[in-house]
Amino acid sequence: MPSSRIRSLRTGSKRRCVRIGEVEASRVAVFGFGRTGRAVVEFLLRKGIEPFVTDAGSISDEAKGFLSSHSVSYEDGGHTLRAVSGVDLIVLSPGVDPRAPILGNARSRGIPILSELDLAGMFLPRVPIIGVTGTNGKSTTVRLIEAILRAQGRTAVSGGNIGIPAISLVGGDYDVLVLEVSSFQLEQSSAFHPRVGVLLNIAPDHLDRHRTMAAYTAAKLRLFRNQTRDDLAVAPTELAAALREIEPAVVFYDRLDLSPLPGFERLLFHNRLNLKAAVAAARGIVEFDPLDLDLEGLVPAFSLPYRMRVEGEVGGALVINDSKSTNAAATIAALRGFDRPVVLILGGRHKGAGYEELAREIAGRRVKQVVLYGEAALYLKERLHAAGIVPAGEFPDLEGAVECALDHTSPGDVLLFSPACSSYDLFRNYEERGMAFSSMIRAHPFFRARMTD
Repeated sequence: MPSSRIRSLRTGSKRRCVRIGEVEASRVAVFGFGRTGRAVVEFLLRKGIEPFVTDAGSISDEAKGFLSSHSVSYEDGGHTLRAVSGVDLIVLSPGVDPRAPILGNARSRGIPILSELDLAGMFLPRVPIIGVTGTNGKSTTVRLIEAILRAQGRTAVSGGNIGIPAISLVGGDYDVLVLEVSSFQLEQSSAFHPRVGVLLNIAPDHLDRHRTMAAYTAAKLRLFRNQTRDDLAVAPTELAAALREIEPAVVFYDRLDLSPLPGFERLLFHNRLNLKAAVAAARGIVEFDPLDLDLEGLVPAFSLPYRMRVEGEVGGALVINDSKSTNAAATIAALRGFDRPVVLILGGRHKGAGYEELAREIAGRRVKQVVLYGEAALYLKERLHAAGIVPAGEFPDLEGAVECALDHTSPGDVLLFSPACSSYDLFRNYEERGMAFSSMIRAHPFFRARMTD
């Protein structure tokens, strides 16, 4: 049975009835209480609406303290009928599967269900929105678009699946909004309408949620469903066939020639593509000559935590922390950035797709050794064996994998930590995993920081 804790509103407090879309809402159930769910609750409280929080997992003591301090009723450990009793509306956090049985119950009761993205869209100011999705590169591209627009004199703000949830941007002061949107968010949303929609790429990911590549692709393509001929779509040429039926004009960002831009050729391959997409998107808002960009000024946008981060050197081998790689396609992109021998660490919780292609990529490149760890080690070992690759070792934890990988590196090599899996077997998120890897590397007696570190 779910553990639950119910509290009533403060004595003397009154619910307000607020129009949300077609609904007059005074009590709203918020499904999921992570970063987005908390932002939704804060928004509802500001509006005077009574929230009820339900989470299938465990709500932390800190979060329970927040809810109690605002007299918000909640349950955790599972969704019960309390979540659909006496509520006017349901708002879903991205991590909540819209196929959950309790939501079927809600639909049978006629309770409207909104995504956080759609809720935010009802209250955001009428400014152009750039929506960015794709399997990989979203966060970097969002930061690049924001930086480019600011360099052109626009007051651009980024958020969504990166940083600040869209609902927390209601009431902000900006004239362009750049939102990272995930397949989970798009799957739940019916009203999201970006002025510019950017689809960077599609590769196998999140099939535990979407189940098939067709469903995953369909979720990504929902980015364009509400766009009109006055809007703009940005995508790679390889997706041209999938975009034949959409309304907006399409710009294929990979056809953009930025090679004359000073410093462009020194970027890693995946960041060249990210920059091209960002330029194409920004030009959908304001016209400018991309060859006038100050690439040096955009460096912070390329420096996201644990995305191809240079940790330093150990024994003359360059160590790269790419903990943000949570799928096979991201690791393939990382490998393509190096032309010298690589010792690769893979592992975590696999996502069930794309690893055969990764194994072929490893077999065809200068990968000296592969070291496996975590829950996915056996699964990955089988895929590598099928491609004729014998891993140097498999370990239950990351520490053992790091020690083994360092034993196989030589001066001039690259030690690449690009797991190609989620972190949830051993860590709370990829940031925690990245910090753990960084600590292990920096504690090594032969660690040396680079001048760029």
